[in-house]
Amino acid sequence: MNALAEPKNQNRQRFGRILERLRLTVLAVLVMFLAFVAGGVSTILKAPVVDDFMQSVSMGLFYLYESNVNADTFDYFWYPAHLPGPKGKNPVVLNDATRAGTGYNLIIGTHEQAATLIDMDGKIVHKWARRFDEIWYEAPQLADYDRQEANYWAEQVYWRRAHLYPNGDILVIYETPYRTPYGLGLAKLDKDSNVIWKIDENVHHDTAIGRRGEIYTLGQEINETGYEDYPALRPPFIDDSVLIVSADGKVEKEFSIIKAFLNSQYSAFLSFMSSNLRGDVVHANTVQYIDGATAQKFAFADEGHLLISVREMNVIAVLDPVAERIVWAQTGPWKAQHEPVMLNNGRIILFDNQGNDGDGGATRIIEFDPISGAINWSHEGTVEQPLDSPYWGSVQRLESGNTMIVESTNGRALEVTPEGKIVWDYRSPNRKTEDGEELVAPLMDVVRFEPGALTFLNR
Repeated sequence: MNALAEPKNQNRQRFGRILERLRLTVLAVLVMFLAFVAGGVSTILKAPVVDDFMQSVSMGLFYLYESNVNADTFDYFWYPAHLPGPKGKNPVVLNDATRAGTGYNLIIGTHEQAATLIDMDGKIVHKWARRFDEIWYEAPQLADYDRQEANYWAEQVYWRRAHLYPNGDILVIYETPYRTPYGLGLAKLDKDSNVIWKIDENVHHDTAIGRRGEIYTLGQEINETGYEDYPALRPPFIDDSVLIVSADGKVEKEFSIIKAFLNSQYSAFLSFMSSNLRGDVVHANTVQYIDGATAQKFAFADEGHLLISVREMNVIAVLDPVAERIVWAQTGPWKAQHEPVMLNNGRIILFDNQGNDGDGGATRIIEFDPISGAINWSHEGTVEQPLDSPYWGSVQRLESGNTMIVESTNGRALEVTPEGKIVWDYRSPNRKTEDGEELVAPLMDVVRFEPGALTFLNR
C-alpha cells in the first residue's frame, strides 16, 4: 500500500464510523419517540391493548438498537483511557512510601477471569485463576448455556468481585455484560484455585460476610408476573434479590429487594425505579453486613442488617434480612452510585459515579452525614487528572485515614490522603490502540489488605 492510499482508507473508516453513529442515533431517537407515544396513547385512550402493542414495538426496536451498539460499536471490555498507562510493565506508577499505606492489593480486571495480589511496589505475590466454564460444565441457572459457542464463556466473562479470606480461600462472582441476567454464579476457591464449592444461582456484583461466616450476596431473575400490590411495575423485569448462603455453600434464603421495599414504609421510593426498556429497574450493586460495632454508630441500623445500593433508583438503604423489609432508605446528591460503606465515625462514604458537575470528570467520592445530609468530605478529579467512571467503581477507607478509589473504566486505582493528595497510583497495563485511540481494560476492584491480615502468605 502506498503512502497516499493509507490516509484515504483511514478517512473512509472514519466516515464509516460517523455514518454508523448517525444510524444508531436515529434509531435511539425513534425508540424514545415510540416510548413517549406509547405513554400518550395509554393516557389519552386508556387502552391497555394499544399500550401493550406500542410498548412491544418500542421494546423490540430498543433491543435492535442495543444489539447494534453492543455488536458493532461498543465493547464492555475496553474503554477509552483518559490517562496514559505505565511506561513499563510495572502498573504502580506512584508509591509515596512516606504517606501511602502498606500491605497488599488484590487486583481484579476484565482482561482475565483471575485475581492478582501485588505488594505496594507492584510485585506479584499470588494469583488465583479459574474460568467459568472450568467450574460449570453444566449451568442450570443459565437457560442458554449449551447454545453458546465454546469460547463464549472463556472470553465474554469476568470476575466482578472477590472476597479474600485470610487463609487464601477466595469467593468469586462471575458476570458477563452480554446477556440477561448478567449474574452467572458464585464459587469458592482455595489458594491454589481449586474449587471448594459453587452455587447455581445468578449471583452478581457483591458479597459480604456475616458474624457466623454466612455469606450475603445479590441474585437476580426475570420476573414474568409482577407484583399485585405494585401494578405500576409491569413485567418482564429483572428482579434483584438478596441471598443468604451458608459458609459451606448452601443457599439458606432468598428474597426480592423490590418486595422488601413493598413490605416497608419506604415503598414510595420504588417510584424512583428506572424506566429503561431493558427491565433493569433496580440494579442492586452493593451489600455490606452491619456488625455490632458499626450498628452502634447508626441509630437506624442494628447488627445483622445490610446496607445495600440500588443504582437505578439512586438510593441507598438498610435492609433487615430476617423481616425481609427496608428499615431505612435515602437518596441524595449522587447518581448511579456504587459501594456505600458505613464508617466508624457515623458517616457513609460512597462512589458517586455521575454526580459531579465540575471540570474534573463526572465522578466523585463523597463522605456524608446520613442524618443531616451534609457532605463532610469529597474528592474530585482535575482537568489534568480527571476522575470519570460512569459505570462500576469502588471505594475503601483505609486504616491510615487515606482512601482507596477504583476508577474502573479508566483502568486506574489511586490512594488519596484526607487532603486529596494522590500517594499511590495503579494503572492497568492491559491496553490496546484502535483507530489512534488508547483503550484500557476496566478494573473491577482493587482492595487493600493491611500487613499481617493474610495469614496464608506467612506459610
